Amino acid sequence: MTDEEMTFRELDIVRVFEAPRELVWRAWTDPNQIARWWGPAGMHTPRSTVEMDVRPGGVFRLTMVSDDDGTEYPSDMRFTKVDEPSVLEFEWDGQRGIGGGKSTITFTDLGDGRTEMTNHYAGYLTDMIQSYMLLGTNQQFDKLAAYANRLKQ
Repeated sequence: MTDEEMTFRELDIVRVFEAPRELVWRAWTDPNQIARWWGPAGMHTPRSTVEMDVRPGGVFRLTMVSDDDGTEYPSDMRFTKVDEPSVLEFEWDGQRGIGGGKSTITFTDLGDGRTEMTNHYAGYLTDMIQSYMLLGTNQQFDKLAAYANRLKQ
């Protein structure tokens, strides 16, 4: 795969969680919590691999591990915007064959203990990487929803 095959794209993934905005925000910004849900189905993120300095310019690093064979998938990102509890933005350079990009996560309080979360992705992808990214991100957000539901109880 060559960089020439990648094109700049913007995508939105929107989810509504049956959880208060502050709870969803903490799940994204607390290393102990993010390790509980980060990664698509069939992957986990050991707490020992999570490094977060939640401020503009701060690091956001973690490693997802395949449940099947232990293959590691490190990510090296950095926070670019932090506006608690409504906006969390992070970016990365190209790594592991994936182009550089940025995710802007917005958390909207819908009332009644519900939160709308929008993940706006802007970056470089191929069609194949985009399909894997959408599948994996949706699986990851399924895990976040299940985690948030456990926290509410």
